Amino acid sequence: MKKFSISDIECLTGIKAHTIRIWEQRYNLITPKRTCTNIRYYDDNDLKKFLNISLLLDSGMRISEVAKMSEKEICLYIEKLSECEINGCSCTIGAFCNSMLTLDETSFEQTFQSSIDALGLERTILEVIYPFLHKIGIMWQAGTINPAHEHFITHLIKQKLLTAINSLPTPDPEHSKKYMLFLPQGETHEIGLIFTNYLIKARGHHVLYLGANLPFEDLLQVATYYDPDYAVTFLISDTDFGDVNIILKKILDNLPRWPLLASGNLTVSGHIEPQDRLTVIKTVAEMIDFVDTNAEVQRLYFTC
Repeated sequence: MKKFSISDIECLTGIKAHTIRIWEQRYNLITPKRTCTNIRYYDDNDLKKFLNISLLLDSGMRISEVAKMSEKEICLYIEKLSECEINGCSCTIGAFCNSMLTLDETSFEQTFQSSIDALGLERTILEVIYPFLHKIGIMWQAGTINPAHEHFITHLIKQKLLTAINSLPTPDPEHSKKYMLFLPQGETHEIGLIFTNYLIKARGHHVLYLGANLPFEDLLQVATYYDPDYAVTFLISDTDFGDVNIILKKILDNLPRWPLLASGNLTVSGHIEPQDRLTVIKTVAEMIDFVDTNAEVQRLYFTC
């Protein structure tokens, strides 16, 4: 059983530590446990309850109302909430957190569909799924979730995106650009690339999707055959190469005459050295703008 400090709970739920202490005194909502040295902590069940409370508050309920509800009543109310139209992104993110922690696919399906009905797919991904994935990263750092939780929820998100991609019409080759999408050797975090696949194809362009962990030496052969207008990659994970600039140069060396669009945490947060044919895409909005206009967002030139 994982132990959480009050600061962990604040970080994971967004409920201020000061507020938690007031609730404990005023409503006897959750009683913290104590270690043998009298240090207060919370367990997994407490975290789930705090997440549920946060979700109910985001839906417009008062804490005085929540305090009067039993555990069963809270769960039933959240089930009904997931079936209703989602009015706030924070509420939806909280529902996804609960679905992940309880490994509840039905709850995920209901929440996702409600968000699609209210916001559409692109806004759901931009305003709900991306912040949710950021929150997963925080949970990883705190040790709240294990690989099974992440694999469970990211698999469901991928399936939704792939279904949306498969429903799109085939682009007209005479009026479309050609994009080659891949993750380089050692990179496996695929959601950003899959969503980019959807964004590009939804705007009438052709996509050759090569997936994750593509060996560098295969790039030239595939690009020579497909001859894309643009190659697109995401760099998320630290690899054996260390410096992100080494990875980018290795990709460009294997794509000697094609422009490369690069995005992901490593390219956004790191210092990128100027390299010819490289465009760094810092946000999803920049990617959409690039695809919509084929304009140069940020071209960095490298001279030997």
